[in-house]
Amino acid sequence: MLRIKQIKNTVLLSFDKKVKLDNATSKRFRDEVLGLLTRPFTNLFVDLTKVENVDEEGLNALMASHLLSEMNNSQVSFYNVSDKVLKAMRMKNLDSHFCFVDRPKPFSEDLLMV
Repeated sequence: MLRIKQIKNTVLLSFDKKVKLDNATSKRFRDEVLGLLTRPFTNLFVDLTKVENVDEEGLNALMASHLLSEMNNSQVSFYNVSDKVLKAMRMKNLDSHFCFVDRPKPFSEDLLMV
């Protein structure tokens, strides 16, 4: 379900197939992200290209990643966020908590093609 590429303290996480970040999938996502963020000063970029939809459990997983990153002096950034996912974030007023980027700069084109 998830692909991870890492260079030092910078991590790129992406989904290997189209998913709905919901009750069935959000636990694995949350566990993986929380495991990555246990190290302080981690920069985590999450590619949401293949996330078709997100429910409350998925939003909770995204918020948990944000909260842990703040506690560990880390940062979670999301990119390639669909309008549908962004709308779900906005409905819960969560979009203001997250960092959105156009493209993670520290990665080469080869690495971005996860």
